[in-house]
Amino acid sequence: MGRPPAVAVFLENRPFFGALLAHAPLLWELRRRHPGRRIVAFAPFEEAHLLRDLGAADALVRYEPSFRCVRSHLRELRPEAIYLLRPYSFWLTAAVGLQPARPRAGFRTRAGRLLLSRAVPHDVSLYRPRKYLALLPDLDHRSAPLDGFFRELAAGADRAALPPDPFVAVLPGGGAGAFKLWGVERFLAVCHRLAGADPRLRFLFVLGRAEEHLLPAIEAALGADRARVLLEAPVATIAAAALAAEAAVGNDCGPGHVFQMCGCPYVCVMSDHDARAPQRTLEWLDAPNRPLAQVSPPGAPITAVPVEPVAAAVQRASALRAGR
Repeated sequence: MGRPPAVAVFLENRPFFGALLAHAPLLWELRRRHPGRRIVAFAPFEEAHLLRDLGAADALVRYEPSFRCVRSHLRELRPEAIYLLRPYSFWLTAAVGLQPARPRAGFRTRAGRLLLSRAVPHDVSLYRPRKYLALLPDLDHRSAPLDGFFRELAAGADRAALPPDPFVAVLPGGGAGAFKLWGVERFLAVCHRLAGADPRLRFLFVLGRAEEHLLPAIEAALGADRARVLLEAPVATIAAAALAAEAAVGNDCGPGHVFQMCGCPYVCVMSDHDARAPQRTLEWLDAPNRPLAQVSPPGAPITAVPVEPVAAAVQRASALRAGR
C-alpha cells in the first residue's frame, strides 16, 4: 500500500528558532485544508527538523540547493499541492513551476507570475506568519488567529511550571548577538516597577541554555515567591505560558514569536543600531504589537532604551489583554 498523497512546503531559508516557528500557522491551516495528506517540509538545513518533531509537519526533506536535486525529490514525492515561501530563488521557482501540482502557490515575482498557479504580492509589511498565510485563498490573513497549532500543543503541557495568575512573562534572551540584548538588569528594573504598582503580580522568565547564567541575578532580585523560570522549556510549555500571561516583555527573540502568535501582547525592546528597525518591526512584530515596541534612537544601541517607557508599555499591554 502506497504512502498517502503529500503537500510540499518550501520553508523560508532562515534556520532560526523563531523564524521556523513562524511557519506553524500555515502548516496547521494546510493540515485542515488537506485532510489525509502528509505535510512535507522542504529546507536546505537540518534545524527544520523542529517542525517535524513538533508535529507541524509529517516529514522533512533536506535538499541540496540545486535544481536537479529538488526536481528529483519532487518527482519522487509527486505532491498534490506545493507552497513556495522563498520568493527570490529563480531556480527553485522553476523546479516547482515544472510540477503538475495544483496549486503551485508562491509570491508574485517575475518567475512566479509565469510558473506558479497562484502568485500573491510579497508584502514585507506583514508579520511573517501572516505573509505566509496570504498564499491561501478565502482567508483573511491580516486578522486570522495564529494560535491554532500552539493551542493544540499547550493542551498537553505541564502547567505546574507556570506561576499563579496574574503574571507577566519576561524574555531576556536573543541568540543573534549582543545588539539584541537589552540586559537582565533592565528587565529586572521593569519587574520592580510593575510589582510596585500591583503587589499580586508574578513574573515568568523564559530562558534558553545560553541565558542560564542569569538565574542568580533573577533569584537575588525577585526571589522564588515572585519569579519562576522556564529553562530550555518545550515549545508546548512556552505556548501554555503565552496563552496564560497578562503580557510579555522581551528582546526580539524566538520565544517571543510564540507569545505573539498566541495573541499575548508583547512589548519588544529593539535596537535601531543600523537604522533598519522600522522594517524589522514590520516583518517580525504582529500589527497589534508594533505600537508597544520600544526602539532605540537611530544609530543608538539597544541599551539606550530607558526602563520607564518599557514598564509603561507593559502596563498598556496588560490592559489590552484584560480587555479581550
